[in-house]
Amino acid sequence: MTVGKALGLLVAAVLLLAGGALALTGMGYLGGGGTSTAWSVLGAALAGFGVALVISIFKGPRG
Repeated sequence: MTVGKALGLLVAAVLLLAGGALALTGMGYLGGGGTSTAWSVLGAALAGFGVALVISIFKGPRG
């Protein structure tokens, strides 16, 4: 595994964890901050970007 792939996976893991935490907080499952649709949507988007990054790292360039 190259350094670039390892760093990409690290960034993807951070996006997945942060996105999951934001989404769960926005839905009221984590923390005491109440519920917020905006936090739920933002968290889901971040987690989605993390998944997309993992897919793009393992799939590699086309051709």
